[in-house]
Amino acid sequence: DPLVKVDFSNSFAQAGAATSLPGGLPLISPPYAVLTAIDLNKGEIAWKAPLGEGSPAIRNHPLLKGVALPDRLGSPGSLGGAMVTKGGLVFIGGGDNYLYAFDKKTGKEVWRGRIPYAISAVPMTYRTRSGRQFIVIATGAGADNALVAFAL
Repeated sequence: DPLVKVDFSNSFAQAGAATSLPGGLPLISPPYAVLTAIDLNKGEIAWKAPLGEGSPAIRNHPLLKGVALPDRLGSPGSLGGAMVTKGGLVFIGGGDNYLYAFDKKTGKEVWRGRIPYAISAVPMTYRTRSGRQFIVIATGAGADNALVAFAL
């Protein structure tokens, strides 16, 4: 099993604020955020997956009526990073109100859980004495925050 490094790239944010057209539409095409896995044994990209739902304002923009958009636009602005489990899952926030789990080998999204606020930290995991494993994530900031746990 090759070593896989997960790298979060965000083309919309990297391009800067000057990438908006009149009406607030991005100048570049989606996806606006991509989760990229790199095979460190080969030095090659193993897979890429759009990360995040994207903005409903973009998807529902009147100038895009009739334009076929991808299922996932990608959500710029994700804070935190990824966590890879021994079982081969990559957990990461997508800059929206979901925590995502991807298969480490294929990049296929296998699960997502709704969270009350955007993720503001790297996920962590712990196992109880009974053997049950949990994924915990800090969401939000200031008065609008929550610590959310999901059981595996």
